[in-house]
Amino acid sequence: MQTYDNLDQLSDAAAAEVVRVAHESVKARGRFTLALAGGNTPRATYERLATRHRNDVDWTRTVIVFGDERVVPVDDARSNYRMAREALLSRVPIPPDAVHAVATDAASAAEAARLYDDTLRRELGQDSVAGATVDLALLGVGPDGHTASLFPGTPAVLEQTRWAVPVDAPTTVQPAVPRVTTTLPFLNAARTAMFLVAGKDKRPVMREILDQADSARRFPAALVAPSGRLLWMIDRTAMPDDLSNA
Repeated sequence: MQTYDNLDQLSDAAAAEVVRVAHESVKARGRFTLALAGGNTPRATYERLATRHRNDVDWTRTVIVFGDERVVPVDDARSNYRMAREALLSRVPIPPDAVHAVATDAASAAEAARLYDDTLRRELGQDSVAGATVDLALLGVGPDGHTASLFPGTPAVLEQTRWAVPVDAPTTVQPAVPRVTTTLPFLNAARTAMFLVAGKDKRPVMREILDQADSARRFPAALVAPSGRLLWMIDRTAMPDDLSNA
C-alpha cells in the first residue's frame, strides 16, 4: 500500500509504475498488455503517460483492453473508451488494432459481453496458457465498494468462468446505464492489479478493506486477489484518519 498527499502525486507515481511494468513485460514476453480503468481518478495518470512518459513506453508492443465499459456510443461523454482515447490513446503512437474496445453498438449488453469475452480470449489467450490474463490491470473503487463494474450483490461478482459479462444499469452509482465488465477470474489472473483510489467518499469502504475485516468481503474490490502482485495507491483524502498517519 502506498499513500500520497494528493491526486497529483498519486498520478505521478501511478504513471511511473505503468512505465516500469511496461518495460518489464516487454523484456520478459515481448509485449505489454494493459487493462484500463474508467471513471475520474485514472484520467490524470493517462494524461501523464501521454505527455511526460510518451517516449518511455514501447507503444508498438502494447495491447490495450478495458476493465469495463458503459453501453453507450463511443463518442458519449459517459464512455470509458472516449475518456481513455482523449486522455491517452489518441496522443501516443499505439497501433489502432492494438486497442480493443467493447462493441457498445451490439444488439444488447449481453451480446457486447459475449463479443468482448471472445476478444479478450483471442487477444490475450497466448498469456492465459501460462495462467495470466494481462500484465497490468488498473482499477478503482466506488463508494459502494464496486470495482470495474462489479457491484455488490450482483450476479457478475459470482461469475467463475467468463472473462466478460453484462451488468444491468446500477442503482447505487451514476451513470445508470447497462455495462460490460471483466470478472474476478479475469482480474485475479492479472500479473499485477493496481488500484488508484482518491476522494473522501471512499473512506468508509477503504477502512474495511484495509483492515481486512470479514465484512469487507461484501465489496467486490476486496475480492481482487491476483496470483501476482496487488498494489494499492491511495491519496490522503481516501484514507481513514487513523490509518493516514500510520
